Amino acid sequence: MKKQFLSHQFSAVRIFLSLICATLVLSSCKGSSSAAGVTTPSSGTSTSLSAAVSGSVNGGLSPIANANVQLFQAGNSSPIGSAVTTANGSFSIPGSLSSGLYYVLVTNGNAGSGSNNQIQLLAIVAAGTSLTSSNITVNELTTAATGNILFTYGLLTSNGTILAPLNANQATQILAQYKNLISNSGLNTANSALSSTAQTTLNAMANALASCVETSGSCSSLYNAAKSSSGSTPATSMMIAMYNAFTNTSQASAIYTVAFPLAASTGYPMSSRTIPGGFAFLNGLAQTTNVIGGFNVPYGMAIDANGNVWVANDGSTTVTELNSSGAVVGTFTVGSEPTGIAIDANGNIWVGLYVNGCCGASNLVELNSSGSTVTTFANGGVTPFRVVIDASGNIWMVNQNSNNVSKVNSSGTSLLGLFTVGNTPIGIAIDANGNAWAANAVDNTVTKLSSAGVTQGTFSTGAGPASIAFDTNGNAWIACQSTSTVTELNSAGTLLGKFNPGGAQETVAVDSGGSIWLSQGRTLRKLNSSGTLLGTFSTAPFLGYFMAIDANGNIWADNRFELATSITELVGIAASPEFFPYSGPIFPY
Repeated sequence: MKKQFLSHQFSAVRIFLSLICATLVLSSCKGSSSAAGVTTPSSGTSTSLSAAVSGSVNGGLSPIANANVQLFQAGNSSPIGSAVTTANGSFSIPGSLSSGLYYVLVTNGNAGSGSNNQIQLLAIVAAGTSLTSSNITVNELTTAATGNILFTYGLLTSNGTILAPLNANQATQILAQYKNLISNSGLNTANSALSSTAQTTLNAMANALASCVETSGSCSSLYNAAKSSSGSTPATSMMIAMYNAFTNTSQASAIYTVAFPLAASTGYPMSSRTIPGGFAFLNGLAQTTNVIGGFNVPYGMAIDANGNVWVANDGSTTVTELNSSGAVVGTFTVGSEPTGIAIDANGNIWVGLYVNGCCGASNLVELNSSGSTVTTFANGGVTPFRVVIDASGNIWMVNQNSNNVSKVNSSGTSLLGLFTVGNTPIGIAIDANGNAWAANAVDNTVTKLSSAGVTQGTFSTGAGPASIAFDTNGNAWIACQSTSTVTELNSAGTLLGKFNPGGAQETVAVDSGGSIWLSQGRTLRKLNSSGTLLGTFSTAPFLGYFMAIDANGNIWADNRFELATSITELVGIAASPEFFPYSGPIFPY
């Protein structure tokens, strides 16, 4: 059976957002700006607005008077404006907004029980000159939602900084996500993706924070309930408490006990006395996706240095080139059943032809950047599924049905080796030292070959290893399609961890921020370098084997098993790709 092992075995799609965490180490001193980050935001033309940000600050149903409100551009360490709330909690901050993401930080104030120097509240207010609303509300619920979103996008760091968005697309996405969760001062219940469980969980987090806000600074109940991941160190601030709440799920019951009695008085109702999954909640977010049609069973894809996307049409004899906006540049004939695709340093496109499981007229084709055929090569093994290129420009292919790896010279004219690996190799990647790693789907192993093709070791993974990517530390991440795990090995093949983010994994990619991206069904999962799940993105109709990240942080994926005629672009959710050229997470130049 063609591509026999790759019959899709997805478990039911679970559209879960990750555990939210925020670990802003904020000073409780009035006027402090220690929450701001250090990353320089992108430049842009400043547009002056009168009363750039205005609104009100509340602790539940009560206004917070005499609170310090500071407006920050994410990634900048100094506020661009500040104000002190009036007796009814209102504020107004004149200023100028340009590109980037903006948030407000509220510290100190009086919510009715006396002056409280433990107050720390957040709200996202603008992306560029586009405001969240004309009247900004800041409260415990906006704080929970802001922490959720910033952490999911990797902009909220463990050392208490808020980083600049990776690009303008991402800033716009974050603002849209905030509007998906928050409408005026409450939850956006009009968002059908925001389930009752998600609403209950966000409300519970808001109530837990309210136990600290609506006092004169007595936050011991919250801090003792929300301990560190080791379970031994109480929180010392509201933001650390929220971080602990979402990273240490074993403490959910204790935090819920703090939150539940406040449900009636704060305006953040909780409909039950339990939170399924601790403080993880269902994905209420939605990102901009572009579904682009006109393909014939899209399989492999790669992105060139100009941001053009090249897609292999496995159901035909062609590859399609798109520009960075998704418009078709051209369609070029290469031969029967193109699958794997990679781009070399000169911008040439190399395509592996599966040729119906065996021996076609040519199983490797080289195109120049204009789509004209430069080279065809017929003697490099059979059934190439994925193609990668090493630092010397040599082409490597995994031959799925013949259990070996081919190495062809940079001219595509000479076979440099045909090397035996494990059973049914379907993934391949080259590490920084020029070693080739092959994922053996049936053996549940990866084989490491030297640049000369000498076996350096065979290492166990999860069931059905399908794709490999390397991070900046040289560690290999292996997505496993027959289980819900992703395996991390060091450069010597020593197991560093097996992580279970949920769902059978098909493809793995690593971005320049060190985040690990995993595809599974209609779900895309984001992990940090420690294997912790950061976020879950709904990607319907994404359902396929291949994924690539472009320089603007857009993720492109094939819909091989869904529509079979389209690909999907997820706009601005990642950092730039780890390596260049942008032929996927497989090639470290």
